[in-house]
Amino acid sequence: MKIRQHYILTIISIFLLFGCTKDEVEGPLINDIYGFFEIVQPLSIINKTPDFSNSEVVKFQCEFNKNIDWEISITGLVSGSNKVISGFSSSLDSNLNIWNGTTSQFPFFEQEYCAIELTFLNESDTLRDTIEIMSPQLYNDGFIVADFENGFPTDAFNKPQGGNTQATFVIADDVPLLGNYYFQMGGMINYDWALGKIEFKLDYSSTPISSSPDDFYINLGILSDTVDLHTGQFVNVLISESDEPFDPDNNSVANIFDNNEEVYKLKLYIDWEGWKLISIRYSDFKATNSTAGVVFDKNPNDIKGVRIACQACPSAGTNPACTENLDRMVRTDLDHIIFTENNALFEVITNINNDEWNNN
Repeated sequence: MKIRQHYILTIISIFLLFGCTKDEVEGPLINDIYGFFEIVQPLSIINKTPDFSNSEVVKFQCEFNKNIDWEISITGLVSGSNKVISGFSSSLDSNLNIWNGTTSQFPFFEQEYCAIELTFLNESDTLRDTIEIMSPQLYNDGFIVADFENGFPTDAFNKPQGGNTQATFVIADDVPLLGNYYFQMGGMINYDWALGKIEFKLDYSSTPISSSPDDFYINLGILSDTVDLHTGQFVNVLISESDEPFDPDNNSVANIFDNNEEVYKLKLYIDWEGWKLISIRYSDFKATNSTAGVVFDKNPNDIKGVRIACQACPSAGTNPACTENLDRMVRTDLDHIIFTENNALFEVITNINNDEWNNN
């Protein structure tokens, strides 16, 4: 009897031992939550005098005793510009945690000293250092669509919508993003969606583009209303790969953006104040329609033009959807529109909704 009981207890023990063992741990480790935090290896910065105009980078290296939320803050001591790099890990890998001189917010970094701070969530430890930017990022390594420094681009069209009695749609010099000039694009039409558009003719046949849509970016700065933000404003960005001529039709609008052409579109809601720096993957653009006979085989090298249209939710008329915006000005000003391969110049926008509002 005792032998039988001993046998049964042995079987149960084996079952409990192996039945409660998992190959993988679900959720955070106990040590990551409650364990004592310690810096194992101090912050090390590789290249403290970067020349960003020459494609140099700054690398960060550090090691901790557990996984933790960390943040590197880089602040220009003259410009006030700031770059934030963050993550969750037990170390900073110098091959992964790299800064190429870009900023997380306007203004841009200058030739200046920068304060570096490495902080950790819920910990008092702060590691500090300083670097000196010998030459800042130039933001011109790519295919420039428009920077407005020499006036309105050749082979481009600028068309305010009829009824936009307070249309801006001019080149201005009061608050440029880069250089001395930018393009104002806004106005007021209470009863309609469209306020106007700007179109650019492009031809990259002499400078072939080899990257895929996943590695090809459109980068631009957009300035929104800093006084009375219209809560229903957005821009539609259209990229055409049409083989048709760029020539405008009777409405002074290029026909390569017609509904029966190979056109890709993205809608971007403008819900901030001041300049915002944006990069968007070409692969995030969607085909505008499924017209019979049109082949949508997205290829950056086939891009023939870009249209950026200023729009806003109507506040009056037959179908007012945003009555709270009655008589509010719309502002979606533009500067430094440039395509880049393999690397985005600014923060990549990923949470994109293409069809919440008007689809024009």
